[in-house]
Amino acid sequence: MKKILLGVVFFIITSSCFAQQRLFSIGYGKTFVSNDSTTVSLTLDLNRIPGQSERAGGYYFVNEVLGEKGWGYYIKPTVDINIGSSVASSPNNIFLGVPIGLVYDFEKTPLGIFSLYIEGSPEMNADKTFKNNLHYFTINTYLKYEFLTESMLMNVFTGISNANGVRNQVDIETDSYGRLTVPVFLKLNFWNALSPKERKFRRVNWTSSLKFNYVYADNDIINEDDSYIYFNSRLDFYITPNIGINAMYFNGQEEPLFRENHAISFGITLAR
Repeated sequence: MKKILLGVVFFIITSSCFAQQRLFSIGYGKTFVSNDSTTVSLTLDLNRIPGQSERAGGYYFVNEVLGEKGWGYYIKPTVDINIGSSVASSPNNIFLGVPIGLVYDFEKTPLGIFSLYIEGSPEMNADKTFKNNLHYFTINTYLKYEFLTESMLMNVFTGISNANGVRNQVDIETDSYGRLTVPVFLKLNFWNALSPKERKFRRVNWTSSLKFNYVYADNDIINEDDSYIYFNSRLDFYITPNIGINAMYFNGQEEPLFRENHAISFGITLAR
């Protein structure tokens, strides 16, 4: 499994990412729910919120327009690795997904662009030891709003996600797993800058997500409740197009273990 994970990460980095895309960060911070008051976190993040400005290629493996009526389709391999020194410092999860979807862009207005996304994705979400794994297929529907100017890019989108699959644990019988999620995402880039090599970039990148999870099928020992809220927010300030400093905040309970998570950290970001 670990060899497969490394292969997928390498493939995505070399084939589907370019421009100022956040790739890797390391941070040091403080937890608020454990006796270990400090934490070290390591994050590899190839997730993204899609934008109209990136429809013609961008970070997708496949991203094509269908006709001239606003329809398109895409394949977007996704990797998100969060590994901290304790569960309280980060979700401590390793996530892989391959969303395949359709998108419809409504007519552009002075207020921005609205888009509708419908996608399905096989996904795996495991703890950092790979001893507790969720394998499921999700069906997602999102409504996205984008506002784009020369100096700012803002994406906001929300919708509903339904996951159905299994939970695998070492030496324990497999359990069925089902979840409904209502997410709210925000992405904001602003403060135009120019590098010494005349490469344009935006200094500030702010991303946040809020998830309302309802788990209707799971292992009763792992999952003692059925409703969870998870919030994370991250601010990256880029000194150059490729190097930045960041602040991250986590609060709530997230897959795959749904342990309480509450921490803040500061670190260094490497982008491409």
